[in-house]
Amino acid sequence: MNPYIFLQILSPEKTLFKGNVTVVRFPGEKAPFVVLKNHAPIVSLLEEGVITFEGEFGKKNIPIKGGFVRVRKNKIYACIDP
Repeated sequence: MNPYIFLQILSPEKTLFKGNVTVVRFPGEKAPFVVLKNHAPIVSLLEEGVITFEGEFGKKNIPIKGGFVRVRKNKIYACIDP
């Protein structure tokens, strides 16, 4: 069984990350939240903080000033202001 979620993080200038991950932590507007495999669909604004994600590559962090994220069918698309 595939344990991965597809994640793409975009800024206005470029793609910051595109690949498979096992967990993602977002600084949500109302509260921080975690996305795992088979998460319910969600659209959320993001506030200043750090997006943290993990996969076979280890753990990575991307600091952000804000943005939004959409989660649907094990695919996550985040548009952020780095």
